[in-house]
Amino acid sequence: MSSPVASSYVESRHVMLYTQLYLQIKQRRQHPNLPVYWWKRQPQEQWELTRQRIYQRDRGVCQSPFDAPPKIHGLCMGEIKLDIAHIDHIRPLLSGGSNHASNLRTLCPVCHALRLDRKHDGMRSSLVKKGLIPVNWRQFVWD
Repeated sequence: MSSPVASSYVESRHVMLYTQLYLQIKQRRQHPNLPVYWWKRQPQEQWELTRQRIYQRDRGVCQSPFDAPPKIHGLCMGEIKLDIAHIDHIRPLLSGGSNHASNLRTLCPVCHALRLDRKHDGMRSSLVKKGLIPVNWRQFVWD
């Protein structure tokens, strides 16, 4: 059996390590002073409001860079409807990004799928099947 003193030491040590880890993560964030809920996925109802706000700000136009391969080669859909628009985290949440408006932009499904990110593999294969992006899509990937 452990003594109450040893138990409280382990508990306080655990709290101290957790606090240190939290501060390290917070320092790596794009906007470290934002509340924690800005760093996580938003609840569905809140995300729908955020989507609408960002879509309206961007006037329903894909915000991929003008020199991105999908725009240069005419694959970009340009103006899109809200129901098919993708709201993209410029800096992903897992890489220290946030849900702040300055880190979000409207992208068409094609430009979003062709963004350099392994997590977009599923989107890419779906768009290849639909004929929206060519089978040789690798040459159109952008960051």
